[in-house]
Amino acid sequence: MALLAVDACSNQASKLPKYDHVPAFSMTDADGNPFRSSELLGSVWVADFIYTNCPAECPLMSYKMRSLEKQLPAAADLKLVSISVDPERDTPPVLKEFASHYGAPNKDWIFLTGTPETVHQIAFTTFHVGDIIGKMQHSTKFVLVDKQGFIRGYYSSFDQQSMSDLLRDLKALSKDRS
Repeated sequence: MALLAVDACSNQASKLPKYDHVPAFSMTDADGNPFRSSELLGSVWVADFIYTNCPAECPLMSYKMRSLEKQLPAAADLKLVSISVDPERDTPPVLKEFASHYGAPNKDWIFLTGTPETVHQIAFTTFHVGDIIGKMQHSTKFVLVDKQGFIRGYYSSFDQQSMSDLLRDLKALSKDRS
């Protein structure tokens, strides 16, 4: 019976699209420590793009991310990553203060900031969910990344069915051995 459950999860994982590979990047976490994307290899992770002085969507997205965190099975290979699209203002202490309202940062939920060039590369060129060059903009989607660093799905953070799909797909990728 357990074998059938693993097969069902693996089948679900194999059905997910495989988009761009996330290139290596270096940023700074909310504690002011250097963070390298290689720290995420071997983990399934969900990324979102926020900024701390956002008046509406970002606090709601962070609330949804916190809700997602509470539903995750306890596992070392599942991570949540919130990346600031306002690196000029979102210094590590500012990010840490913002994150503390949602029970983060912690070992499972990382808040990152970086240079405008790095944020542009990640948000615009890689994830295709926003930009900071010229006009700061970002998507309200959550992005699912597999253990090898491939983007596997985009999910509306404001649609309950989409969030349920994200949780299902996240669990399937976590159990996938490939």
